[in-house]
Amino acid sequence: MRIAPDHSGERILDVDMTPMIDVVFLLIVFFMATAQFAKLTKADIDLPKEQGETERAAVNSSVVINVTESGELIVDGDAFSMDRVVAMVRVELRNTDGDPTALDLLIRADRAASASAVNNLASRLVEAGVRSWRLGTAPGTGNGGDE
Repeated sequence: MRIAPDHSGERILDVDMTPMIDVVFLLIVFFMATAQFAKLTKADIDLPKEQGETERAAVNSSVVINVTESGELIVDGDAFSMDRVVAMVRVELRNTDGDPTALDLLIRADRAASASAVNNLASRLVEAGVRSWRLGTAPGTGNGGDE
């Protein structure tokens, strides 16, 4: 004798949505906060208009140094002396176990900034042990001229 399964009763799954809503709100707060931190690393400067790299555009740098038109160095929204910036970079190098290739450094120089300010920063970074960095540019035609 075969007994057929009873399909007469509906299965009702009582799911509490409160934990899922909590997780969604936590994710929203997290992404809003990290978006604000990303804005802090970028000073309001006029970058050179060059084509630049497109592959690493979404990658955030571990250290961002902004060079203003007057030659002032800004890191995380605060102005620092050259010696202080170099000391901060040395600390970041120690955090990478001394591997200079593991440090992702971005220099964002205003296009009206003196080349000597950027060259001085570059020389001091080499003395500190930094072997490579990226120079920030704004999307442009890549011809180097004014638009």
